[in-house]
Amino acid sequence: MNKTKKKFSKLSKTNIISVSVVAGVVILIGGIALNSLSPVNYDGFVFAPSTNVFLKAVKSPQGIYHYQLTKGGKALQSSSETSPSIIMSKGNLVQIHLINEEKNQLDNPSKHNLNIDEFNVHIKDLSYFQSESVTFLADKTGTFDYYCSIHPGMKGTITITE
Repeated sequence: MNKTKKKFSKLSKTNIISVSVVAGVVILIGGIALNSLSPVNYDGFVFAPSTNVFLKAVKSPQGIYHYQLTKGGKALQSSSETSPSIIMSKGNLVQIHLINEEKNQLDNPSKHNLNIDEFNVHIKDLSYFQSESVTFLADKTGTFDYYCSIHPGMKGTITITE
């Protein structure tokens, strides 16, 4: 009798597919992470925790921004006012997340955007319940306006301190 041993390959078709899927997910997450470290007003990456500013465009007679600040997963402050003022320190990596929570009217679709010209921050026009994020480096001190170009009354200031 001739006994032959079967050789089991560790590189089966299932293992190759599994490794490929895991590698794809890791590359995708890495790309998203690197993109969040690349500010729009800086050529390169900034390896620092970002301060997150969550702005919601909501309905009111003049339109308002409602915002919440977080850093390291902890809420720092929250406000709901017509022209909220945000205060940051120079050198911070700031990530602004804008969501449009104003429902569309029958004859008037709701759109909102956000701009801070001095930091090259420009979020596109967002329809109801769309969102977008942008990252910038607070590399200048002073008080700067942010605004919605569609609704002139929706504005606020961001102050960068030393």
